[in-house]
Amino acid sequence: MGPEGTVELKPTSRGDFAALRGLFDDPSFAGWGSTAGQMDDAEIRAKYLGERLPQVECFLVLSSSLPVGLAQLHEDTARGGGMDLILLPTARGRGVGSASVHTLVERARTVHQWAYVTVDPDLTNPDGIRFWQAVGFAPVHRCPGTPERAPYLLMRRPLDLEAG
Repeated sequence: MGPEGTVELKPTSRGDFAALRGLFDDPSFAGWGSTAGQMDDAEIRAKYLGERLPQVECFLVLSSSLPVGLAQLHEDTARGGGMDLILLPTARGRGVGSASVHTLVERARTVHQWAYVTVDPDLTNPDGIRFWQAVGFAPVHRCPGTPERAPYLLMRRPLDLEAG
């Protein structure tokens, strides 16, 4: 099933602060990317406005030109990296996530030439784990929690560098 409306990943820039602030003000974003609960303005600017390139690429997820989420690719090794994706509840179940993952996987494969990509949904997020499985990620192992992070499931998707 394709997404409802168009889905675009737009690299974040300084001009996107208001859109990011709006996303992080939504209760569904509470605790994502920060252990302190709701993220403050300085942390949003430091983490998500393009200042961490090339190691971390941040993208606004746009659906029908409206910001509905945030995605990231981050290099872990020379052969692969991680992916993060969070969507507003109103964007879930509409194909926006699957379309976003497809775009990120293609970028990881063609631009970065990674051999694999990983994700790490919290064990308390069974819907997230099912989503990542549905878009081609397989469980690798369960990771224990830390003071900064709840227990999570490391998942991996190999990338066929010959595909196109």
